[in-house]
Amino acid sequence: MPGCSKAPATANDPGYIDAVELKLKFRELADQMLATMPNDALQGVIAMPTSFVDENNTSRSSPLGRLMGEAMFYEFNQRGFPSREYRLTGNITVVGGRDDLALIENAVIPAGQKWAALVVGTYYVDKDATFVNARLVRATDGLVMRTGQLVLVNTPIVARMGKTDPPAPKPAPVQNTSSSVASASSAKPSGQRGGLYPSLYTPANSITSGSVNIKQGK
Repeated sequence: MPGCSKAPATANDPGYIDAVELKLKFRELADQMLATMPNDALQGVIAMPTSFVDENNTSRSSPLGRLMGEAMFYEFNQRGFPSREYRLTGNITVVGGRDDLALIENAVIPAGQKWAALVVGTYYVDKDATFVNARLVRATDGLVMRTGQLVLVNTPIVARMGKTDPPAPKPAPVQNTSSSVASASSAKPSGQRGGLYPSLYTPANSITSGSVNIKQGK
């Protein structure tokens, strides 16, 4: 009967048009960062995109920030710029349910790997627009090799996806004893933050200290 069911979305729907416009914005960002490619500075470089983070709190991201990082894999690859998926565990195990995941949250770039370049970015959400800044950073010394910048209109899809992840729950109280402190410090890798959402942004001291910890949002 007419009016009993909702019509399927079409290419003329405002929501679909906004989504396509967002994809085109990601393309524009990649064009800015790779406009002068190829050149000597980028020869032999492999991109490793990471989730973009909240400018006001670089240890937090959002669906929009993670989508921008994922989009850079596609955009760089489409331009012939090699990129590397660094989150692979090395195998895929399927034991029913959703145990078919092959990606991990944290990975480390070995020291001295001159081929590695991180694609990092921040975003700032204002009332009417979201401001995005991206950089291609050489992992060995933090040199900024390329930059890009966007202004996104806060359409309904951008507004929904740009909502920052909820804060991590407070950790359970720990007894103040020497044994519990020792066990906690041994169980937690050096430099790793606690909480549900670890730091997503690569600090300068990690870039220059011989290894780079890349931490993705969940």
